[in-house]
Amino acid sequence: MSKEEFYNNLIKATNTVYPFTCEMVTNKLPSQFKYVVRIYSNFREGLEEGEKTFPDVKKLNQTTAPIKAKEAIEILWMDYAIPEWINIQVKDYDENYTYLALECCGRYSKLEEHLYHKQEGYPPFHSLSPALPPESLNEDDKVILKFDINWNKK
Repeated sequence: MSKEEFYNNLIKATNTVYPFTCEMVTNKLPSQFKYVVRIYSNFREGLEEGEKTFPDVKKLNQTTAPIKAKEAIEILWMDYAIPEWINIQVKDYDENYTYLALECCGRYSKLEEHLYHKQEGYPPFHSLSPALPPESLNEDDKVILKFDINWNKK
């Protein structure tokens, strides 16, 4: 995957996770975005051909300050490879920005066959809802009540 395709998939993932989060929460989320990136270093044993890790890279297990999409792509792009999976979810907001967390696999690949979440249409991204308060779900785990996105921080 080219860096441009990777960037475009981040934008597609953002444009998927943002609207469905807006439908779930009572907060007015700004339509300008910043990202907080975390690349995990827990690697499974036995890499397959075409997979690589970067155990000596200092940015592993570090959480970035909020950054723009292009900066996030620059952090995640290593040796022409990308994380095999990236979870994306709205974590917070302020008057100017909605902040999205990018939690990333420590295994990287240049090969699309190693990328997860192809069925979502923007690999390797996987869109997640924000943390849900228990009272917002019915017995079938369907969201029935909107909630404050910061309910668990209070």
